[in-house]
Amino acid sequence: MRLRFFPTIEFLFVLISVALILPGVALAHGTGYRVLQQDKAVTLECYYSDGTAMAYAETYIYSPEDAELEHQNGRTDKNGRIAFFPDTPGTWLVEVSDGMGHKIQGRVQVQPEQTQESAPKTATRDQNPKALSKPLSAVLGISLIFNLCMGVLLVRRNKTA
Repeated sequence: MRLRFFPTIEFLFVLISVALILPGVALAHGTGYRVLQQDKAVTLECYYSDGTAMAYAETYIYSPEDAELEHQNGRTDKNGRIAFFPDTPGTWLVEVSDGMGHKIQGRVQVQPEQTQESAPKTATRDQNPKALSKPLSAVLGISLIFNLCMGVLLVRRNKTA
């Protein structure tokens, strides 16, 4: 009796047919994302279909005004999260790729009240109307030193008299 080392044509045909019919059984898995916070900053969490985080995946965020040049780029953190501050309302495109064939293209709708332009501006020292100018501050400082010296001299004069 002779052993066959090569499978028969029928066996190869069945094996190829099963592989073509059942491609979803492969070990690959899908991706997904969810919006965690959508206030002044938009925070997204990217994950694989088995629930693990897309850690350190490359990200590109495009504004509604310019779909060619990214508004922001970077990587997700170890938990698969990315955050950005939108400056215009509209639909923002977020692309996340792990470099191994898994990719997310998500769209986030930003309302006008969520943009950076509508955020209250924080006043710096130069913009504060109650802040004193530098020359006035210098004159007040010299006046304070002069008055303290005069007070010390008056107290000394009264003790000697």
